Amino acid sequence: MTMPLRVQSAPRVRVPQPYWGYEDIGIFFFALVFLASVVRLGVRRHLLPPSELVTPTLGVQCAIIILLSIALYVVLKCRHHLPVVAPLGWVVPNVFYTTIAPVAGIAAALGIALLIHLRHQVMPTTPVIDFLVLGLVLGPILEESVFRGCLLPVVARTFGGAFAVIATALLFAVFHGPTDLAHWCWFTATGVAYGWLRLASQTTTAAAFMHATYNLTLFLAARL
Repeated sequence: MTMPLRVQSAPRVRVPQPYWGYEDIGIFFFALVFLASVVRLGVRRHLLPPSELVTPTLGVQCAIIILLSIALYVVLKCRHHLPVVAPLGWVVPNVFYTTIAPVAGIAAALGIALLIHLRHQVMPTTPVIDFLVLGLVLGPILEESVFRGCLLPVVARTFGGAFAVIATALLFAVFHGPTDLAHWCWFTATGVAYGWLRLASQTTTAAAFMHATYNLTLFLAARL
């Protein structure tokens, strides 16, 4: 008697459940507020020009992003003495999500570029070096680490995935300071897409890849 052949698929790598909680997130946001206060103090003491509060230079933005990234790592590492990078979701996604992330980023950006064109508006252009450093690398890394890597899993553990995706998307929109309803919708919609990709792929890497591709597509569209 022959036994049926069972083909076993490769086990899916799952991102560990977050070991951190709201207290850790609160400490990180305290660090963010503290850093913002330091910048304001620097302006008041004439160590920095007042323009840094409105249109900060590339150097100041890079310094803030790097310091906040370090702060997030230090808070989690020092409080729990556990690995940080992989639990935040910075693992390699499977082939499907590695493919879908840039496609979704391009599609979302082209849709927004079309809406801007139909509204007879002009997309602002960004200097190449500023975009390469902030829009393509540092910005997506920090924002996805905080919103989708750190915050979303904790909210999902408490209220469920759907609520977590929407809540973090709204916070993501607030963080970008939208100036009108259209910008609110755009930032929230992309935030929802990044959050869904984070949960579906179980990686922050896929969400960051979509985020960077979205930024790159808008950057190129503004220069056409």
